[in-house]
Amino acid sequence: MLRSAILFRTMIQPLIDLDQNRSKLKLYIGHLTALCQDRDPQILHALHPPASYYQDDNQAAWEQRLQKMTPDELSQELEKCERESADLQEFANTILQQIADHCPDILEQVVNALEESS
Repeated sequence: MLRSAILFRTMIQPLIDLDQNRSKLKLYIGHLTALCQDRDPQILHALHPPASYYQDDNQAAWEQRLQKMTPDELSQELEKCERESADLQEFANTILQQIADHCPDILEQVVNALEESS
């Protein structure tokens, strides 16, 4: 029981936190994409989201799978989640750069919305 609690705190909770971050990035990317589509779909014509953007895993089932993983498997899952988060962040940054280059007024809307939500 103690091993399970320690494993949860040290390995599983960071994975859950990373997954929540990925979910937020996906929402953010979706919002940015919608703004671009409304204004000028050509802004994003050459951009393709990473594969992880389209993954819609069942959160509860994923967390149950985590509970059954070995420490090595959890380490591999952590690396995978970190890689996917970095890919999503890079894609969001690319969208922001496209917006800044083509429609800076949209970027101002994004900044204002972020400031209001803080």
